[in-house]
This record gives sequence, structure tokens and C-alpha cells, in this order.
Amino acid sequence: MIDLTTPIIPYVGTGIFKLNSSYDEVKNFLQENNISYKEEVSQPNEIDPPWYVIGISKKGEEYDALNVTFAKNRLFRICLYEDFDGKLPNGIHTNMTIDEALKIDKNLRYNDDNDELYESPDGYWLDYHGDTRKILTILIFIQAFEHDDFFEYNW
Repeated sequence: MIDLTTPIIPYVGTGIFKLNSSYDEVKNFLQENNISYKEEVSQPNEIDPPWYVIGISKKGEEYDALNVTFAKNRLFRICLYEDFDGKLPNGIHTNMTIDEALKIDKNLRYNDDNDELYESPDGYWLDYHGDTRKILTILIFIQAFEHDDFFEYNW
């Protein structure tokens, strides 16, 4: 079983999932510890390498706790969903409202290009429900993810 209460550390990871880990390291760990997961492959476009997504579930549903995304064999993004109970160092967590988060982190900025997403210069993004304003997802990632040349995959 995976601890779904571990702290969420931007640019680092959470629990056993460390950003920049290899796909093989993570998959081997899950298999060796009999941890159930779902896996899918997507390709953002014809040019980019495939992205491998491993999802961990708490209730047996698809990705209700977390998923980790790899490109070129490196873990570059972790998405933590409603069933993940860990918190960021500032105390922000899923299931709190975006309004509560905005009081905690005054540097959060609304992403005009992506509805219902706030970005922090401290290395995390918050996705929330437009009606309830509840935070649904916390995303953490490698630092290169925030730069225009991310899709050159030279990280």
C-alpha cells in the first residue's frame, strides 16, 4: 500500500514518488511491493515522445489518488487528486477551497489560458471545480516544466 498522506514537496515529489526518477524504478517498485496501478500511454502530438502515465487508486477507480507522468524515461509531473491526503509545505491540500488557498499563498496567479487553474511560483499548480471552488488536483513537476523549452525534452 502507498501512503497517501505524505507531504507534497514542489520540484521534489511525494513519498516514494520522486521527480526525475526513471520509469523503470517506479514500475519495479510498484511490482515488487504488489501495489496495484493502472498504466496508459499518450502522445501529446506527432513530434513529442510518448508520455507514460501510471495511476494509483485508493478506491479502485481510475486515478482517484494520484498519477505520475514520464517522458523519455523521466518522471516529470505528479498529479495528486481528491483521495490524496498529503499537504504542501504551506498547508494547502485537495478538498479545501481555492479561496482558502489564496489566503495562504498570496502569490497564486490565475492562469488565463486554462480555466480553473492557479499557478504558484513555488512549483505547484491547483486545479479546482468552478462551482464548488474545491481544489480537485495539485500538480507538482520538474522545474523545466515551467519553461518554454520543456517540449524540447533536453532536461
